Amino acid sequence: MPKYLFDSNVFIQAKNLHYRFGFCGGFWDWVEAGHDKHLFFSVKKVQAELNSGKDGDECKAWVQKLPAAFFVNDTSDKAVMKVYADLMTWAATSTHYLPAAKAEFAGVKEADPFLIAVAKTHGYTIVTHEQSNPQKKNKIPLPDAAAHFGVTTAYVYDVLSQHASSTFKLKV
Repeated sequence: MPKYLFDSNVFIQAKNLHYRFGFCGGFWDWVEAGHDKHLFFSVKKVQAELNSGKDGDECKAWVQKLPAAFFVNDTSDKAVMKVYADLMTWAATSTHYLPAAKAEFAGVKEADPFLIAVAKTHGYTIVTHEQSNPQKKNKIPLPDAAAHFGVTTAYVYDVLSQHASSTFKLKV
């Protein structure tokens, strides 16, 4: 059974667009049900990013109610940090990406490298809204960096198709 790590953009776009809390609580229940079945997780860097939202933000409030185990250790896991170091070396020495893209990717608050490092170390698939764009030079796309390290990414709607009914009931 696959295990998934959710990128923050899945939650941010869900609350701002398609799955707002006021009319689509099923999506959020589905994520929680997936975690209860040990399928859905994220990383501490995503937690920090989502917790930095404004007071009164529904997604921030939801994140703060999730079980601590939803957010996998990243910076405190030595094996993850080894892969993270490899990612930073790869990005820094890349001749494809512009310096600003490399600096953004290496930013202290940036979750993407930690998603990749945790997924590589512990066998997760990353769930994201980001799409591959190998020609892009001004940003390092999560799917492209992940692919370079042998990590699978999945578009959130593909995960929904595989693991949710039309009413967001979890399918395992």
